[in-house]
Amino acid sequence: MSVGIGFEIRCKDVVGRIGKLTVNGKTVETPLLMPVYNPNKPLIQIKELEKRFGVGALMTNAYVILKNEQIREQALEEGIHKYLGFGGLVATDSGSFQLMTYGSVSTTNKDIIKFQEDIGSDIGSFLDIPTLPDVYKPRATEELDLTLKRSMEAVDAGFVVNAGIQGSTHLDLREKAAKEIGKNFGLCAIGGIVKLMEDYRFADLVDVIATVKKNIPTNRPVHAFGLGHPMIFPLAAALGCDLFDSAAYALYAKDMRYMTEDGTKRLENLDYLPCSCPICSKYGRELKELSREEKIKNLAAHNLYVTFRELNRVKQAIKEGSLWELVCMRSRVHPALFSALGRLKEHKEWISGLDPVTKKSPFYYTGVESMHRSEVVNALKRISQVSSENTVLMQPFGTVPAEILDIYPFGSFISPESSPIDRAGYKVNDIEKIRAIMEYQFGRGAGELIEDNFRIRKSKKTRRIRWIYKKNELIASVRASDHLIIPKEYLAKKLKKMFKYPSLRVVVDDDAVPFVSEGKSVFAKFVVDIDSSLRANDEVIVVSKEDDFLRVGTLVLSPDEALDFDRGIAVRVR
Repeated sequence: MSVGIGFEIRCKDVVGRIGKLTVNGKTVETPLLMPVYNPNKPLIQIKELEKRFGVGALMTNAYVILKNEQIREQALEEGIHKYLGFGGLVATDSGSFQLMTYGSVSTTNKDIIKFQEDIGSDIGSFLDIPTLPDVYKPRATEELDLTLKRSMEAVDAGFVVNAGIQGSTHLDLREKAAKEIGKNFGLCAIGGIVKLMEDYRFADLVDVIATVKKNIPTNRPVHAFGLGHPMIFPLAAALGCDLFDSAAYALYAKDMRYMTEDGTKRLENLDYLPCSCPICSKYGRELKELSREEKIKNLAAHNLYVTFRELNRVKQAIKEGSLWELVCMRSRVHPALFSALGRLKEHKEWISGLDPVTKKSPFYYTGVESMHRSEVVNALKRISQVSSENTVLMQPFGTVPAEILDIYPFGSFISPESSPIDRAGYKVNDIEKIRAIMEYQFGRGAGELIEDNFRIRKSKKTRRIRWIYKKNELIASVRASDHLIIPKEYLAKKLKKMFKYPSLRVVVDDDAVPFVSEGKSVFAKFVVDIDSSLRANDEVIVVSKEDDFLRVGTLVLSPDEALDFDRGIAVRVR
């Protein structure tokens, strides 16, 4: 296992996550873009990358440095950070790109690993074989076997290994590679995918990323090698890619290409610049009139601005719970991206296990693809737990009990194809509502715990149910954001007694019991068992290994994440 790396989730949506990545004591936020810096031909200097763009991590090529005698000696003498004049994270590539481009490199796997150790790379790579898409399977198998053999020479490397997962478009090979790499390394990289992006084979890219993600532990940050174009960020992030590197900002500039979130345009074809970054604001159309050298430099800066801007938009969407809507919007700019959006339905069961069950953002119906969202997958399973003769047809959910129309996702569902539901037309008393929500939220039979004489109080402002009492004892409140029930100790213990282990439970190690009992949140490293049917944002019962009741809280991670991670909060306890 690679040393010197830590990763925790701060916020999540779909399979995407805002994370805290720590490497050798240096901390950055993911999703993270590492601009590729070419020491031979830099278009944007290091100081400018730091001050103008706020770059906290960059990528450079150890093989290029190795082959340049002057740079090599300086990097060996000073170390890569001092040579570059950069105090952030430095990731180095091993020469795999040159191997893919030219067919060979004049170094060995062991030598390039040692060289990266000697120059002090924070993150380094072994010399994996980037197999191109659709390669004859026996060849892909042979190259993968060599990649996996070389990976074992890097297991004890003196840097965090950016461990390449290969296998071409053969998903069984990707699965094999993911399991081996995920077992041995703390940072996983999906390689051999640039050609898929260049050829607009985004649906195949979805399958490759999803296959890798399904077969590595959920606590592994994932680097999408070479995916540096902003048009792919929302989709790749929604599938759980955490790190990106980009040489495109510079390569495209040299080719006089102007990057946008929707694709790439040739500068000569633009009468107007559809951007308000500092470059476009300063020059406007006059950018085309600059000398070639100045055009390249300024185009590179624009391309980097738009790349970071889109990544920030992705982060904000994750924070808001609207990443799916951003993916849908971006996917409609090109048929190939729209095809990739459709391909997501093949992975909806996997996505639904990781996606939070409720969100801050409304559920917008954006087209037929909305029928396969994780909200629908999870809702259909839970609707089946509710008994009701008072139902309403609500596509894409089908027949929904009228008693639960106020909760997420039904209460915030917005569709252009159907009329707003007249909730007043469905006469449902408050006790029946609470019973139905209990069954939807916790399981069939949970509604029986709500007695006829329980007292309900509503918000004076919204007139929605907010508190539930047994005589004068508050036994539950109702979350204003999604109208789901937050059980207090009395009701939680009743649920625990009704539903046998491990239902509704998060089980913690003995070391955590005294802290959780005092009301401290549950950290992932102390979770030893969990109900696999739970979802992030569910209300859960925290128990000891002996199944003794400890506390009630909100699950922050998915069940798999709660078991895999050794950092960060798994349950926020009240």
